[in-house]
Amino acid sequence: MIKNIGSAEQIRDEILRRLLGSPDLGDACRDCAIPLPSRVDPAANGGCNWLIDAFPGVDQTCLPAARAVTMEVMREYDLR
Repeated sequence: MIKNIGSAEQIRDEILRRLLGSPDLGDACRDCAIPLPSRVDPAANGGCNWLIDAFPGVDQTCLPAARAVTMEVMREYDLR
């Protein structure tokens, strides 16, 4: 699978766009602050060269959705 390449800011913005665009969440996660991804060894991270391992600015009600969206984006994007 060919992945999109994005900067840390572009990847974070894509996660936010998908999270905020989810009809299931409505406005519940509007104020979530997604951190920038960190570069990691893809061999140790399922083939993805970035990771967001903590979501301190995300409300607990939005955390499962934020993690799920992040996993989706990890399958589609590599960090530049």
